[in-house]
Amino acid sequence: MTANLKQRAERQESEVDSPLKPMLHTEADAAAEELNGAAGAAEESEELIGIFYVENRRRKQNIKIVVKLCPDGVYLRRETTQNDHINEQLIRIDDIIGSSCGQRLKKRTRGGLNSCKSTKNQEQQQQQEQHQHPDEDDYGEEDQQRKAADTSAYLYIYAYLKKEKPLRRVQTLRILRFRTSDDYAENLATARLWHRTIRKHKRRSGAAGETARAAGKKLLILLNPKSGSGKGRELFQKQVAPLLREAETQYDLQITTHPNYAQEFVRSRKDLMERYSGIVVASGDGLFYEVLNGLMGRMDWRRACRELPMGIIPCGSGNGLAKSIAHHCNEPYEPKPLLHATLICVAGRATPMDVVRVELNHRDKHYVMYSFLSIGWGLIADIDIESEKLRSIGSQRFFLWAIRRLITLRCYRGKIYYLPAKSSTGQPAGAAAAAAKAAESGPETPAGQANNQSEPQSPEFSEFRDLPDDEDVELRDSQSDPDQFADALSLDRSIYRQNADSWHSAVSRRTAYYSIGGHSSRSNRSRLNVTQRIEAANAEFNQLMPKGTIPGLQLPLPAADGWLHEEGEFVMVHAAYTTHLASDCFFAPESRLNDGLIYLVIIRAGVGRSQLLNFLLGLHSGTHLPLEEDPHIQVVPVRAFRIEPSGSHGIITIDGERVDYGPIQAEVFPGLINVMTTTGQ
Repeated sequence: MTANLKQRAERQESEVDSPLKPMLHTEADAAAEELNGAAGAAEESEELIGIFYVENRRRKQNIKIVVKLCPDGVYLRRETTQNDHINEQLIRIDDIIGSSCGQRLKKRTRGGLNSCKSTKNQEQQQQQEQHQHPDEDDYGEEDQQRKAADTSAYLYIYAYLKKEKPLRRVQTLRILRFRTSDDYAENLATARLWHRTIRKHKRRSGAAGETARAAGKKLLILLNPKSGSGKGRELFQKQVAPLLREAETQYDLQITTHPNYAQEFVRSRKDLMERYSGIVVASGDGLFYEVLNGLMGRMDWRRACRELPMGIIPCGSGNGLAKSIAHHCNEPYEPKPLLHATLICVAGRATPMDVVRVELNHRDKHYVMYSFLSIGWGLIADIDIESEKLRSIGSQRFFLWAIRRLITLRCYRGKIYYLPAKSSTGQPAGAAAAAAKAAESGPETPAGQANNQSEPQSPEFSEFRDLPDDEDVELRDSQSDPDQFADALSLDRSIYRQNADSWHSAVSRRTAYYSIGGHSSRSNRSRLNVTQRIEAANAEFNQLMPKGTIPGLQLPLPAADGWLHEEGEFVMVHAAYTTHLASDCFFAPESRLNDGLIYLVIIRAGVGRSQLLNFLLGLHSGTHLPLEEDPHIQVVPVRAFRIEPSGSHGIITIDGERVDYGPIQAEVFPGLINVMTTTGQ
């Protein structure tokens, strides 16, 4: 590699004209053809090489640097006159988040270095003569005049290099100055060629953001201005927006105004997948919970979960999911969690993540929701909810309230049922889930639905449209995309109407997809035909929704299927399916994003306060779980579980949000959604 670089450098130095010119065309090409052919050269060239010089005003000399842009990244090879010493640096293409080109920025970019300059031999001599004036100031009058007549084009390369021991990201900026011609347009064409080549290499490396950018799609960012200590908007403008500009990420920012705003917005937006390439939540875990349930409330939830990866930027006080994703990607989290999480979101890769389907019963109400983090009953749930009155102090509220609850310890009586991770065939739950997924008819079918043999298979067509008044109504062809859903009442897909968010509005999924308006002169036979089709389509819609593979909450759980249960008093029952419940709570060290497992931690009554104190203190480092069998503290990997509290007073949380107190059961759906990561694994 070094010899090859040296050979190319010597070949370019021998040219009288620009050292970059041989990479574009021969010297006989006209300038106009060079400009018109720049785009074609970008498509053909796998790598670009140029010789640049860094000004060293202290030593009054220029340092030669050979820059090579290739699919691996940007190589910088510096040669010095002292013993022919050579330094090389590689900026990996995955560490480059973006680039920009154009005129020199008026304000010096943060992290900026001395610009590298591609020069002719004569221009190099002129620069050396100019450096001999020690009184010259960068912001002096002469410098301002020179900048006004500057025909150079600048390429800014933004990178965050990953370093180990300690794990961190180092902000790096490289500025390349192109002035191989007296014409600014020619210099800009060369800079744009390098810029396009960087984007092409990032797209080939698997960065989905480049593909989405080419398709004209944006990121949807939902920001809770009151998240954390109430500084969500300020944190976004100061720490997140600059990185998005560096990464050339186009986005739409939606500010939440009331609870469930995000859920209603995601559920009712008709052009969600046509307009956006992903959804980023700039808040805590609570807003992510809203977005997840909004996606699952759509008729095209399956397509939405597959095509819209979800990311999170931790502006809240808990931030368990953001820390779990960083742990999965082996990325740093502290001391700048917003910066590191934003880098993950702009990396352009996604990883499947498990979702847990939750059923609840409260009095006469029975409803289903979806969870991504944890379900809690007892100690940790009490600390999470009761400490809300101390939200203004941030994450310290959990520590202070844990001391209070440890002094006034409570126990709850009830029954717990759980289905251990090993299936009836003796295979681990992950293998059983993979086998079930392989048996499905297509990749769109949600996990667990194929295992329910008692449910009839859905018809081949699954696209919902309003039925027109013509008698020759034909349903969609069986070969159409089964994930395409539309709402014929909403013809404008680009405008979101806030007053149409409600569950029973004209555009809600309850009423919109089969409303029949206007007068009808059909016969009774025609009306009956339409009614039958409506009923058949509604039955099909019910089958398309995710179905559980375990008995309903009101039905008994047969021991023959492997269910275990116990009854008694419990200090805590907490189920987790990510590694962290908060940024400082390493709750389930063995958990993975898509392992198809729920880690059920049971703490029974009779546990000593000292043992419980060690448990709480060990949550930060993940050493809270006993290494040997313990009669009071137990962790069980399960695929499903049920909790039946005996009393009517207590707290149950789902992803940190309080729900009605009563019976609850949950089942994991492996890899149902995609979350933004840097690894894509």
